[in-house]
Amino acid sequence: RGFAARGEHWAVTDPAEQSAEVRTAAHRLKRVLRPLMSALALAFVLWAFRDLAKRWDSNAVHVHWGLVAASLVPLVIGGVVLAAAWRYLIARLACRSVAFGPSVALHAESQLARYLPGKVGIPVVRMAGAGGIGVPAKVAGSSVLIELTSYVAVGGVIGLGLVTAFRNGDVSELLGRYAPLAVPALAVIIALLVFVDRARCPARIRRVLGFEGEGPLAPRSLPFMHVVYWLTWAAHGVLVTSAVGADASGARAAAGVFVLAPIVGFLALAAPAGAGVREAALSIGLVPVVGPAPALSALLLSRGMTLVADVVVWLVLRPMRARSTASQ
Repeated sequence: RGFAARGEHWAVTDPAEQSAEVRTAAHRLKRVLRPLMSALALAFVLWAFRDLAKRWDSNAVHVHWGLVAASLVPLVIGGVVLAAAWRYLIARLACRSVAFGPSVALHAESQLARYLPGKVGIPVVRMAGAGGIGVPAKVAGSSVLIELTSYVAVGGVIGLGLVTAFRNGDVSELLGRYAPLAVPALAVIIALLVFVDRARCPARIRRVLGFEGEGPLAPRSLPFMHVVYWLTWAAHGVLVTSAVGADASGARAAAGVFVLAPIVGFLALAAPAGAGVREAALSIGLVPVVGPAPALSALLLSRGMTLVADVVVWLVLRPMRARSTASQ
C-alpha cells in the first residue's frame, strides 16, 4: 500500500486503485488521441492535394485523363490488400483470432496518419485502436516493424526485378550492378520472417516488442500479399506514365521505378509519406523515358492519385470499424 497527503492528514491508497486510475486515464487519452491523429493526417492530405492543384499546368503536356482515372483503381486495390495482410500479421503476432473488418479499418485509418512528419502516426493510431480488435497495444505498435520489414524487402525485390527486366537506361545500369547482391539479401530477410521461430529471438527483445507464443514472426501469406500490393503500384506506374504520352515500352520501363520510389520516400523519415523524396526518385527514372515536362506531370498526377486512394480506402473500410467502436 502507498500513502497520499490530503491536507494535514495521510490516507492509505490501494496500488490496485492507482493502477485502475492509470489505465482509465490511458484509455481516455487513446480515445482522444486516435481521432485527433486521423483528423490531422486527413487535413494534411487535403492541404497537399490543394497544393498539387495549384502547381498543375494543364498546358505543359497532353494528359489522357481516362488513364489517370484508371490508375486510381490499382492503388485502391493495393490499399485493401495491404490492410488484409496486416490483419493476418497481427493475428500471428498476438497468437489469437482477430476480426477482419475492424482490423482492416484500423489499418486504413493508420495509413492516413503516415502523412504526419516523423512516421510516428501509424504506430500511435494502431496502438490507440488495439483494444478494439482485442490485441495488446504493444503488439499493435511493434507489428509496424515486422510489416515494414516485409514491405521494404518484397518491394526491393519486385522493383529491382522490374527495372532489370524492362531496361530503363542509366537507372537499369546503376541498379543492375547492385541487384545480384541486393535481391538475395532481401530474400534472406523475407525467409527469416516466415521460417525462423520467434523463440530464437532474445527474451528481452520479445518482452519489449510484446511478441507472444511460438512460430515465425510473420505468416507466409504476408510476403505474397505484399507482392500483390507492389504489383498494383507497378500497374499504377504503367497507367500514369502512359497517360502523359509514354509508349508501351517506356511505360513498362517506368514500372519498377514506381515500386522503388515509395520505398526511398519511406526511408526519408522526416518527409510525411515520403512527400518530395518519392517524387525526386521518380524523376530520375521518368525523365529519360518521357522527358522533363511529362515527367513532372506524371509526378504530380501520381501523388494526387495516391492521396485520393488513401482517402477512398479509408472511406470504404471505415464502416467495418463499427464492431470495434461498439466493443469499446
